[in-house]
Amino acid sequence: MAVATPTRIFLTCLRCKTGRYMVQIDGGTLIRCNGCEWPHSIGTQAPTGTASAPLAAGGTAITVASGGASFTGGMVLAYDTGLATEILTVTATGSATSIPVSAAAKSHLTGVTFGQLAVTLTLGGQFGLEQVPPAPGYGF
Repeated sequence: MAVATPTRIFLTCLRCKTGRYMVQIDGGTLIRCNGCEWPHSIGTQAPTGTASAPLAAGGTAITVASGGASFTGGMVLAYDTGLATEILTVTATGSATSIPVSAAAKSHLTGVTFGQLAVTLTLGGQFGLEQVPPAPGYGF
């Protein structure tokens, strides 16, 4: 099973409504808040793209056929949205065919999809969990 990288990332918890470390828990795209332990899912939102060349472990640039300039410095990406999802940060605005990113921890094949990181609640819409209950101390 491939492990997402990093195995822990600092994001805003959608339940706690505050910055928390999220820990990767399933080898893929499922993360859990270290505060309330509510599960979240990693996905993508626009802009998105497809790599046109492999990205080696330690590589610091994603090669694309076009559209690289849509990705700006500081943007957080979910890269390789299949089984080997990795979180990368864009280090500077890209050119048409290259996106500079933080060093990849593992190798990825060509043709993988990626996009700006989107985080959603995993349990939303399931029986009895259509609305997320407020975290303790946030009474309504």
